[in-house]
Amino acid sequence: MKDTNTNTNDGTNSVDLSAQSSQSALANPANSPQAHRKLAKEICQRGMTLIEIMVVIAVLGILAGVFMANYSGDKSKATRLLTNMKTLSDATNRAKMDMGGIPNRLSVLWNRTDATAGNMFNGIAATTSWSGPYMERQPVDASNNIQEQAISDATTITIAREAASATNGGNFTWVYYLRATNVPNAIITEYIKSCANTDVVANATFANGKCRATPGTGATEVGTVDFKIADSR
Repeated sequence: MKDTNTNTNDGTNSVDLSAQSSQSALANPANSPQAHRKLAKEICQRGMTLIEIMVVIAVLGILAGVFMANYSGDKSKATRLLTNMKTLSDATNRAKMDMGGIPNRLSVLWNRTDATAGNMFNGIAATTSWSGPYMERQPVDASNNIQEQAISDATTITIAREAASATNGGNFTWVYYLRATNVPNAIITEYIKSCANTDVVANATFANGKCRATPGTGATEVGTVDFKIADSR
């Protein structure tokens, strides 16, 4: 009869090797091919779970970043606008001390030649008494309104006055104020929070503080904010 057992090149019987492998797998199931395949499957499953968690965390981080960027952006712009209007108000009051009146054109605050009778609310030229500049030159549009493009492309600041009354807290003839136009509503809300310490825009008036605002309504998402300069004759 032909011998079915074959020898390997090193003389080891192949049947013996196979038997030894089987015995090893039985003695230590962790070394079996089935165990290896199971372990590999578990690793893949764990890997997918971790990846999914990482994806969810990344998406939430992006959404939180977008939200915080918008919120902090509106708040920082409102703070900037309020600071700029306070600076303009202080400069206007210093100019009033020298010139005896308040200009109706804000460029008077840095340009002596603009302090003509037509650019003063009281109609009296102040080029001689002008002792400025009272602030640094500001960018202006074609109508000489101060541009606030850091707030929005269309935001500008002008100076105005209205007759004193109980509604604006006026005790003399006129209430002078700065007005920023084309201000996005979200920035208006933050502006009033900072200036008047209230979340309700309608509660902020000249009768009880320095600020007031009129948000845009309907499809209009921009409005105006005002900062009171002085109550004067």
